[in-house]
Amino acid sequence: MMNRVITLLASCALTPALLAATGGPDAYGYIWKDSNEPGGPAFNWIDITSYGQQITGLADDNIVGPFFMQTNHPYYWYDVKKVWIGSNGYIAFNSVNIASPFPTIPAAFPPNDYIAGMTCDLNFSGAGNPAQMWYYDNADTTVFTWLNVPFWTNVAPNWTGSNTFQIILNKADSSITVQFLQQTGLPFQIDVLSGIESVAGDIGLQHSADVLPPINYAIRYYMPGTPLLDVTDASLEWNTDPTTGGRSLKRFGPPFPLTVNAKNTGNQPIGNFTVTGQVLNAIGTIVATDQVTVGYLDPAFDTTITFGVAFNPNVAGTYRFRGTITGITGELISSNNLREQELVVYDTSLSTINVRWSGPMDNGVGIGWDGGNGGVGTYVMPPNYPAYISAYVLRLSANSTPSGCYLKLFDDNGPDGGPGTLLDSIYVPPAQATVGDLTIPLGSPFTLNDGGVFVQWYMAGPFINIAIDPQAPFSLLTYEIIDNVWAEYRTRTTQDFHLGIQITQPPVLNTGCTGFFGVINGSNVTGPITVRTWVRNFGNQPISGIPLRYAYNGGPVVQQNYTGTPINPGDSILFTFGSQFNPDAAGTGDLCAWTDLPGDVNNLNDTACVSLVVTVGLAEHRSQELRLMPNPAQDEVVLQGLAPGAWQITVVDLGGAVVLNRDLALPGGPLRLDVHTLAQGTYQLQARSGRQVSMAKLIIVR
Repeated sequence: MMNRVITLLASCALTPALLAATGGPDAYGYIWKDSNEPGGPAFNWIDITSYGQQITGLADDNIVGPFFMQTNHPYYWYDVKKVWIGSNGYIAFNSVNIASPFPTIPAAFPPNDYIAGMTCDLNFSGAGNPAQMWYYDNADTTVFTWLNVPFWTNVAPNWTGSNTFQIILNKADSSITVQFLQQTGLPFQIDVLSGIESVAGDIGLQHSADVLPPINYAIRYYMPGTPLLDVTDASLEWNTDPTTGGRSLKRFGPPFPLTVNAKNTGNQPIGNFTVTGQVLNAIGTIVATDQVTVGYLDPAFDTTITFGVAFNPNVAGTYRFRGTITGITGELISSNNLREQELVVYDTSLSTINVRWSGPMDNGVGIGWDGGNGGVGTYVMPPNYPAYISAYVLRLSANSTPSGCYLKLFDDNGPDGGPGTLLDSIYVPPAQATVGDLTIPLGSPFTLNDGGVFVQWYMAGPFINIAIDPQAPFSLLTYEIIDNVWAEYRTRTTQDFHLGIQITQPPVLNTGCTGFFGVINGSNVTGPITVRTWVRNFGNQPISGIPLRYAYNGGPVVQQNYTGTPINPGDSILFTFGSQFNPDAAGTGDLCAWTDLPGDVNNLNDTACVSLVVTVGLAEHRSQELRLMPNPAQDEVVLQGLAPGAWQITVVDLGGAVVLNRDLALPGGPLRLDVHTLAQGTYQLQARSGRQVSMAKLIIVR
C-alpha cells in the first residue's frame, strides 16, 4: 500500500538556513549563484497571471504535460522542447512522476532529466485549496509559476501553509532561474530539494536539500561557455511511437511492423553503430529479429528505423518488442540504449477474452492510499473490432476493513487522447470486493468500434488494495488517480495493475426449427399426430422464452412458447406442441414449424417443413415387432420382426435430417442394414412397406 510515513525531524531543519551564495561546477560545468552573491541574479518576480495560461489537472503527486515550448532550451549537452509540470514543484523533460522521498542530486538512478524548483510534498487537492499553476512561453523565455500552493498534510482538508515560486528558462543565454516570492507553514515531511539534473543522472548540480528557502530570493544556474565534458551518447528513444505503450494484437492478424527511433543525445557526432529490433516470447525465445547499421548521426538528430522483418502474431501470449543500440565507443550512458514494448496476442476465436496488461504475477501487497481517497487506471485496447465489452476484470490483494470500490470506463476522446466521455460506472459493495480475481459485469455493456478505453479503479474506503504485477514487460499505460485527477503512474516502468476489461462475442440471437421427430417427407398421416420439432440455438447467448409456431399447408397457425431451461449456443431441444395436428381432409401438403424470436438476426434458418400424405379415415398399420440387433451398433444392424416384402428404410438424425435412405427386399428372416457411414450418435430408424410403418431408436457407437 502506498502509504505516507510520518517522520519526526530535528526542529532546526524547520527554519530557513543561511544558504551559500554560489556553487558548482558540476561534471559538465554548470554553476549557480543566488541573489545574495555579488554579480548574482537580482530577485525580479515575473507575474504571468494576466497573460499566461493557467494549468489544470494537478493534484497530489502527479504531473501534467507534455507542453511544447516554441523554441528549444539548451540544457546540458542537448536541447529540450517538451516539458512536463509536476505538482511537487519541478519541471521534467521526460514523463517522470517524482514523489517523496525525493532523491539527492545527482543520482544515477531514475528519476533523471529535471529541474527541482521547490520540490517537496505539495498538494493541489482538498476542499478549498487555493493552489494555482501558471505557464507562459515565448521564443525567448518560458515561465512556470506555482501560486499559493500548500503542503500536503494527513489532516483534513489535507493541505496547510502556502508557497509561491517560479522556474524561468532563458533561451537567449541558456540560464535557469528559480525565484521564491512567498513561503509559509511547514511541510509534513522536511523533504525539500532544489537543483538541476541531466539525462545522465550522475551529472547534476544540487543547490540545497531539506532546507526551506527564504522569500524574495533567487537562484540562477549558468551553462558553461566551454563544457568540461565531451559527451558521446545515443538513446533508443521509442518503439512503435513516442509512448512505447503496450499493444493488443489479434492472433493470425496482420504482421506487426517493428519500428524504433534512435537519437544522438550527446554533443559529439556518432556513426557506424548498430540498432537491433527483436521480439521475444514469454520464455525469452527470439521469434523475430533484424539489425540496421546507422552510418552517421549529428548531435540532437534522430533517425526512425522500420526493420525489414515484422512480427507475425500467430501464437497467443505476451511478448516484448526490444530495441537496442550497440557499437558506440566511449559512450557515456548505456542505460538509455534499450527500450522495450509490451505486445499481447489474443485468440479472438474464444467466446470470452480478458484484455489486460498484467500476467499471473502479484507482488502480494498491491497499492492503495491512506484515507481511502485514491485509485489507479490503465488504458487498454481490444485486439479487434467490434468489441463487446461486458465486464471489468481485476484482482484485489487486500481489503481488511472491508471497503467497497468504484469501477469506471472512459472513452479515449479526452484532451490529448486522455480519459473523456464516461461510458460506464458501477459501485462494488464491500461484500463483493473480495481479495482475489474478480469479474464484475458492466452496468451497461456496449460495443466499441475503434480506439480503446481507460479503466478506473477507485477506493471507497481505507485498507483496500488493488494487485500489482511486477514482472516485465510493462505497458507504460498505467495511471494514478487522486481526487479523480489522472496522472501517469510514477512507477509505470516497473509495474502494471491487475485491471482490465472482459470482451465477449457480441450477443447474437438466432434460433430456428431444424426438423421433426416421428415424421419424414412422404409420411402417411391418417389421424391426429403429435407435432414434435427440433429447436436449435444458432446464436451465442443461452436463450429461453422462444415463440414457436406450426401450420399445415398455410392453414391455421398453432402458437406456443418454449419456456424451459435456456438452450445453450449450438445446442438443440426437442419441443412438443400441446396441440396435435388433426387433419380434416385427404391430400398432400407441407407441415411447417418455425421460431418467431424478436431480434433474430437470421430469418432464413427459422423454418423446417416436411411433406405429408394425409389419408383421412384409413388407419396405418404399425408393426410392433421391429427390433434392432445389436443396438448400440457399429457397422451393421439387423432389423428383426419385419414381414417379407419390399421395405423403405430411412434413418434420421436428431436434427431431423435424413442421413440414410435404402430400398431393400426382404424375402424372409432378418434384414441387414449397413450403417458404417453413420457418425457416432443417436438416430431414428423408420421401416415402411406400403401402409405398414415401424420405428425404433438406433444408437451408433464407435
